[in-house]
Amino acid sequence: MTSMNTSRILRLVPTFCALTVWACSGTSGPAVLDPGSPGSDLSWTDEPDSTGKDPDGDAGPGAPDGVMDAVALDARGDPGGDLGVPGEGTAPGDIEVPTDDADTPHQGALPDIATPLCEGAPGGPPWPDDADPTFLRGPALQDVRDDHAVVVFRPALPLADPGCVEWSPSSWDGPPVTTCADPDERGQYEVRLEGLPPDDLVTYIAFVGPDLRAGPFTFRSAPPPGRPQRILVLSDIHATPERNETILGPLVRAALFEGVDFLVTVGDSVSQPEEAQFDTLFEGLRPLLHRVPAFMTLGNHEARSPNYFAAFVLPEADPPDPLSGEMYYDFRRGNVWIGVLEITDFLVSWFAGMDFGAVAWLRARLDSPEARSARWRLLFIHEPPWNKDWAPCESDAADGEEALRAVLLPLALHQDVHAIFSGHAHTYGRGVLEGMALVVCGGAGGGLDLSCPAPEGLPQPWIEAHVHHRVVVEAGCDTLAIRAVDVDGAEVDRFEIGIDDT
Repeated sequence: MTSMNTSRILRLVPTFCALTVWACSGTSGPAVLDPGSPGSDLSWTDEPDSTGKDPDGDAGPGAPDGVMDAVALDARGDPGGDLGVPGEGTAPGDIEVPTDDADTPHQGALPDIATPLCEGAPGGPPWPDDADPTFLRGPALQDVRDDHAVVVFRPALPLADPGCVEWSPSSWDGPPVTTCADPDERGQYEVRLEGLPPDDLVTYIAFVGPDLRAGPFTFRSAPPPGRPQRILVLSDIHATPERNETILGPLVRAALFEGVDFLVTVGDSVSQPEEAQFDTLFEGLRPLLHRVPAFMTLGNHEARSPNYFAAFVLPEADPPDPLSGEMYYDFRRGNVWIGVLEITDFLVSWFAGMDFGAVAWLRARLDSPEARSARWRLLFIHEPPWNKDWAPCESDAADGEEALRAVLLPLALHQDVHAIFSGHAHTYGRGVLEGMALVVCGGAGGGLDLSCPAPEGLPQPWIEAHVHHRVVVEAGCDTLAIRAVDVDGAEVDRFEIGIDDT
């Protein structure tokens, strides 16, 4: 900690107090940062400029002075373990734990756990490219994991009637099942489907009363542990109707054609966390979310707003974070383990010299059987550890987040993470650090950033492209292939990580 920049120390002190108000002010419980709540003395201080960023270089629209500025800290700015092979006769879903770990190369708390037998190929046939406008939001697939799925939909006007989903997996005989739920206080329905068979095509219809009915649609239930996955990654959508038409729309249509398995966003899906902007986001993603589940990452522009947490149904950290269990979480889909992070606890841990919240949780989860038995381990966090392109180039964190370089990168390297995906900078950038890929992919909508001089220490070579784009991750049995594709379908970058390379 002796090398910490003094200006960052001064800015981290109010962050620590903002996160632990009971320690700094003597109150009895954790502070929930809710600038939009009735009676709050916090107010929105910025309006986005034409790029969707914020003009004065603080945490962005939705950031109240003094608190969220400090939380965001103006934050713009070989894994060496052999993954092992299953023993002879291992069936999909079986996990074998070696009894003798003397020769294991993994240096974590647990010995390496053999990966389940890998079968199949990433993705599937093209999904239909159509959108049903019956509901203001959705039907949208959320939290499709294990043997369950959640279908989220919201009418334009709240209704008192329950919302229902009629559903039927293709492998079942007999009539469809109907599952219903009451609306929440915002008029949104979150209908949880239980008991889904693995890797099955499920047909569903969402309806409220006799008049509102959307579908039928199909989706694929969660795969068995060894199935390869095709993942769509989008970041910094900053949804507007115009961007939906010119940028997000083409990216979504291409992903549907490619038959992606699921979507991960890496933050800043909106410019301000207003209900109308989330409506616009759901509209832009509508045809994709009818059929493909989305897992969201919290960005600085979402500003920990209650509107964000109300809009999505996400996995929760275990144990849950006292502010919200959905701020960071992990899940396993097929042969991939995914960790979704929020930056604040990494900043506080860097300042305090000890693990806080998400850092301690991540350390434990990377040593979990779900992570250790995965063929590939991927992390998603909005702010990048390293970055080259920003506007202005003289910004305090134009080169990425020093706290993440000090805290996250050593942990990720030690625990055999294969790639870290970030956004925040509206550009594409990619480097490799000791065999681990660092991918900045903030090009799904916001105004594009500038090219800046390479900062000292930036992983080399560093590939960059100033275009709007999507990233597709092909998590195969022996190769992790990552490619960036622009809105016109041109491949911007492609690279692979082989199983022998890790």
